[in-house]
Amino acid sequence: MPLRVVIRKDTGALTIDGRVNGKRYQRRAQSQTIALAREEAAAWEAEILRTAWYGERSGVHTFGEAVIKYLEAKLRTDVTRAMLERLINAIGPSTPLKDIDQDTISRLRGGIFASASEATILRHAITPLRAVLRYVSKGKMKWCDPPDFETPRIIEGRTLFFLPAQAELLIAALSPHVVPLIVLLFCTGMRLSEAVYLNWSDVDLVGGRVIVWADRTKSGKRRNVMLPTRAICALANLPHRDGRVFRWAQQSRKDGPPTGGGDYADRGGRYGGQIKTAWRGAIRRAGLDPELSPHSCRHSWASWHYAVHKDLLRLQVEGGWSSVKLVERYAHLLPGGQQTAIRQFWGIGDEVVTGFHDYALSS
Repeated sequence: MPLRVVIRKDTGALTIDGRVNGKRYQRRAQSQTIALAREEAAAWEAEILRTAWYGERSGVHTFGEAVIKYLEAKLRTDVTRAMLERLINAIGPSTPLKDIDQDTISRLRGGIFASASEATILRHAITPLRAVLRYVSKGKMKWCDPPDFETPRIIEGRTLFFLPAQAELLIAALSPHVVPLIVLLFCTGMRLSEAVYLNWSDVDLVGGRVIVWADRTKSGKRRNVMLPTRAICALANLPHRDGRVFRWAQQSRKDGPPTGGGDYADRGGRYGGQIKTAWRGAIRRAGLDPELSPHSCRHSWASWHYAVHKDLLRLQVEGGWSSVKLVERYAHLLPGGQQTAIRQFWGIGDEVVTGFHDYALSS
């Protein structure tokens, strides 16, 4: 029975219904005009027959379908999911894959990324979009042609970092409830999104390590983070041992004790704004560069790590970077003569340790 247009008795809507090649097809017509609905039914039937003979046409699938397939293929991080959700909202889930091209990037650049740098556009738009399209363009799917986006030329900016003495100034200026979190960032190089959602079940104070699970890491891989003595002490002095390790506190009055509070809102790892107000206030009180951000703690840890250990491969592994090339910028970033101050900050001995398990309490 070919596809025909029928009128639903309950709603009066025009519905296309019938069988083609023994398979039942049914959907609501896009028009309430009977003549147009019949044209739609004929076009749909022709498309079904064409697909049966020649296979599915490239590009007929939508961006929303492609993202679903990409997310179902393997475990993706919360950061990746957040990026793709933002792109779906900007591009539209029903946009055909054949319509996603360089003009799409231009529209994003003038839309949600209007004030963003080229590096941000590459990281948050081009890279995730390219990953999705590459996935659905290969293998048996071949939903679209492989993406061919122009990659903007990125001029590497200045890498901001703290000297150990500056880190101490910042910590002294922080609200007390934020201090353990920032100490952990300086001691381990964890990203803020990895630290604020850390649970006590993933912390081993005796063994001196925490586990960052794959759904919280940028690389999508589990990472064991070793804790130097100062980080262990900071965590051990927290008043609770259940749920999230770090909790925000509400300041009731100027210079008064914090009251209330709770877990940081789960933002899917996005943007690092969970401690924005506390951070800016401490930076101002410490007289430090206002361009420094919580992510600068990770840059600082990486530069400190190389200054002490002189091992780029070890830095790559312990910091969770995907290649040695990504950590080369931290070599020789720090001025000379900082090794003793770094060891004192971390609470490790003067010897060059072979692993963060070899702790020695500083005198």
